[in-house]
Parts: sequence; C-alpha cells; structure tokens
Amino acid sequence: MERTWIKIYDVCTSHQIEIQFIRDLSYSGLIQLITEKDIEFIDEEQLLLLEQFASWHYELELNMQGIEVASHLLSKIQQLQSEIEQLKSS
Repeated sequence: MERTWIKIYDVCTSHQIEIQFIRDLSYSGLIQLITEKDIEFIDEEQLLLLEQFASWHYELELNMQGIEVASHLLSKIQQLQSEIEQLKSS
C-alpha cells in the first residue's frame, strides 16, 4: 500500500499553523517529518495527530511541554483501556 506524503508548507497554509510549531513537534518526537530534497513532508496518517496537537496549542494555549504531557497521558489511558478490555475478555 502506498503512503501519501503532504508538504508541511501546504499543511501550514491550509490549517494556519506555523512551520516552526510542526518542527518543534518533530524535535519532541511527537510526529515524524520526512525530508526529501530539502522539502519537509508529513505522512497523511499523522495528519489527524498533528491537527489534534495544533488544536491543543492554538485553542487551549498549551505549550510544547503541555502537549507532550497531554499526549503521554492520553497514550497511557488508551493503553490501560486496552488492558481492561483484554482482562474482560479473558
């Protein structure tokens, strides 16, 4: 199956997001950027995650550390919910 890459410039333009914000997310390890011929791309599968982080940042005014903490806590909750479902089905 072929993956679709989207230029982060296009994402920034259409979503009104700063390029540096996306780079900061990448530096923090929250999303992965792909660089090819000096052009930065994001995999379309990460687009929803990026939109969620942008919402937290621009609407809730979370800084990068707050986004990292919220993302970690959300992942932990999803992991625990998965474990609960496994225990229920055992």
